[in-house]
Amino acid sequence: MLNSEDLSRFSLFSSLSYQDIAPLLPYLIERRYRRGQILFVEGEIGSSVYFVLTGQVKLSRSTQTGEKQIIDWCGPYECFAEVLLLESGSYAATAEVIKDSTLLVLNNEIMPQLLEANPALSVALIRTLSRRLRLAQEFIRILTNRSTTGILAALLLRLARPAVTTGKPIFVDASMTHRDLASMIGTSRECVNRAINGWKRAGILKLVDGRLEILKPHELADWP
Repeated sequence: MLNSEDLSRFSLFSSLSYQDIAPLLPYLIERRYRRGQILFVEGEIGSSVYFVLTGQVKLSRSTQTGEKQIIDWCGPYECFAEVLLLESGSYAATAEVIKDSTLLVLNNEIMPQLLEANPALSVALIRTLSRRLRLAQEFIRILTNRSTTGILAALLLRLARPAVTTGKPIFVDASMTHRDLASMIGTSRECVNRAINGWKRAGILKLVDGRLEILKPHELADWP
C-alpha cells in the first residue's frame, strides 16, 4: 500500500515531511501499463501528472522533418508531465511505455484545494519546479558550448540513476540503446559508439549486469 515514505522518494516531494505529503495519497491512482502502450501523444490536452513506481517510459517529440526525437527516459521514482501539475494544457511530448510499468497518476483538479490547505506543499513544489527549470537551462547552455562528445557526457550524467548500494557507482540503464542516445542529442549512432567505447577503454564507464556504470563522473562532467 502506498505511503508517504514511498512518495518522498520522488524528487518532487523529497523536501517535504511525511505529514505534508500525506494529503496527496488519496488522490494518486495506481495503474499498470504494458510495454508499447501510449499514455498520451504530443499536443494532446491533458490534466494528469505521472509518477513511475516500476518500469520505464520514453518521452519523444516530432522534429520539423517528421522524425521522432527522444527527449527523456523515466524510470522508478521519476515523474513526468509535471508542467501540468497546477493547470491543464497540452503535453509537450508523446509518452510510450518501454517496459511493463506501474505508475501513479495524479489529476491536477485537486491541486488548488490541496495547495491552499498545505502551504508547505506549495513552497516545496515551487522550489522543485524552479530547480528543474535551472537544470534545463544549464543543459541548454551545455548544448551550445560543448562538442558533441561533451554533450553526450552531460546527457549520461543527467540520465544517471543513484547507486544501487552505498559505495557503488551511479549508472545508466543499458536498455537505452546507442541509437536512443544519439536521437536525444541529434547525432549519429556511430558517434555515440565511438565515444562510449573510448570511455570504456579509459575506465570511465563499465558495462555491468545490464547497466552502464559511470566510474569517473567527474571526467564526464569536465569533458569539453
